[in-house]
Amino acid sequence: MAERPAPARCWLALVALCTLAAGCAGTAPPAAPAATYRGAPAAALDRSRTTVFSDAELRKWYAQGTSRFVTVDGVAFHLRDEGRGPPLLLINGHLGSLHMWEPWMPALQREFRVIRIDYAPYGLSGPDPSGRYDTQRSVALVLKLADQLGLGRFHVGGTSNGALVALFLAIEHPERVDRVVVSTLPASRPPPRRPSPEMLAAVTAQKPLAPFQSREFFVAFLRDVCANDAVIDDALVDRYWALNNRAGAKAAVDAYIQTQYAMWDTLDVPRYYARLTRPMLIQWGADGVVLPRWVGDQVAALFAGRPVTLVQYPGAGHLPMIEQPEATVRDAIAFLQGR
Repeated sequence: MAERPAPARCWLALVALCTLAAGCAGTAPPAAPAATYRGAPAAALDRSRTTVFSDAELRKWYAQGTSRFVTVDGVAFHLRDEGRGPPLLLINGHLGSLHMWEPWMPALQREFRVIRIDYAPYGLSGPDPSGRYDTQRSVALVLKLADQLGLGRFHVGGTSNGALVALFLAIEHPERVDRVVVSTLPASRPPPRRPSPEMLAAVTAQKPLAPFQSREFFVAFLRDVCANDAVIDDALVDRYWALNNRAGAKAAVDAYIQTQYAMWDTLDVPRYYARLTRPMLIQWGADGVVLPRWVGDQVAALFAGRPVTLVQYPGAGHLPMIEQPEATVRDAIAFLQGR
């Protein structure tokens, strides 16, 4: 039998896909319907475009309603603060934004005050004038943002890279964190994973456009990371494509990736993760190819003896909150309420 790679090795291979252009198990829930996302009207988007999007365009399309910007240590955070109840701060994942929690919001805001953020270098937040894009810097900024919003003790959640920020925050500042909900939590630096033929074709086709990333790339990216392709509608693709073609976004994301590589090369992951004392729920897409079911099992094993619960979700891949929203939000609420 071939040796399995270390926990979450495929996670940063997912990240590597985006640099190519530059050179507990539960009962299976029914397939989730395609979610509806507010955002840029289709008529406003020229999908053959090959130039970056301005902040003015992106804010008009993706900073509507309750969106606002709060500056912390020179970084303009895009956030939405909605609902009433115990505070819950949610952090986006790789190439995502605060909009990725939209499928959870109808249920969450009935029970919690939900603060969703884009954390730099993602979405509409940043740039960071310090030039630092790493998990430790993100933790410091998120904590200062929580102070500025008047949050004392709060729940925190995140997915993918955002899950890492949530975990580090809970480890370094347990006095501020109540409970933690994460999905697809990374735990190491991986070797490259061979992309799908569709992804390879998209990467090859867009090389002449670099650093601009084509819409076809993000179609291939989302099909690669999701197990439930029914959720990949035009609005979802448009949002990933437009926000990740914000002026300066590609360079900042690449800088973040390099700091992650350096961190995995030096961090004693088992010892560091074992410092967690706060209760944590790990949600995992059981049918993902980027982070398969067994990777979730290995990541959860790093927290042996800690108050950590793993739940696997059939029919979901790397984005369980989008791919299986009803099951994941139900379990998240129950966990956060101590049920």
